[in-house]
Amino acid sequence: MMRSITIGVFFSTILLVGCLGSKKSKPVPVQPPAQQAPTFTPPEEKAVFVPFTREMYDRLVDEGIDIKKVQFFIDQKIVLSRYLDSAKTLVSAGVIKMSKGKIVNEIVIPAYTPGVCEVIEDDGLRISFDRQGGSIKFLNDETYSPKFFIFTGTNWNNGTAEVEYADKTYRASCANCGSVAEAKLVVKQSEMDKMDKKTRTLTGRKVDNGNGN
Repeated sequence: MMRSITIGVFFSTILLVGCLGSKKSKPVPVQPPAQQAPTFTPPEEKAVFVPFTREMYDRLVDEGIDIKKVQFFIDQKIVLSRYLDSAKTLVSAGVIKMSKGKIVNEIVIPAYTPGVCEVIEDDGLRISFDRQGGSIKFLNDETYSPKFFIFTGTNWNNGTAEVEYADKTYRASCANCGSVAEAKLVVKQSEMDKMDKKTRTLTGRKVDNGNGN
């Protein structure tokens, strides 16, 4: 009887060890390391931009290149905002949001947004960044900005200024700089290099035979 009990305990122990061993040997699934999503870089940010200067402007004019065909960009993020009396007020551009308990119509122009020249004035250029209408003047004169074309407006206050945009008055501020006047027009260096290259096809020259032919 004791022998039977001993044999039973022996086989039970073997089975138990076998079960435990099988659990330990079972492979544990390993989660693959999370792959970091690729950082999206807007195509324009990969380009090399240079400030558009009065010298560039004069050179393009001298070479007969239409300024309205030049692709301009703004080098700072600009926010245009105006308070509304009611959320039902019709807005032609931008979005309606709440700010400090007031309803605001806000238009954001991200840095390096492309724009085209709509009007050429004696002291600057009016650039449009939206097909729906509205343009912003960039000043270039001997007093305030003899070299660059900078953002301009009226009624300045703590680095912000009022501008007329799409027949409405907005207050413009610079999202990442101290004053909206720091925003200026820039162009792609590659585009300026193309404009600087002049191609001339030679027709050849014949030997003068003395009779003028």
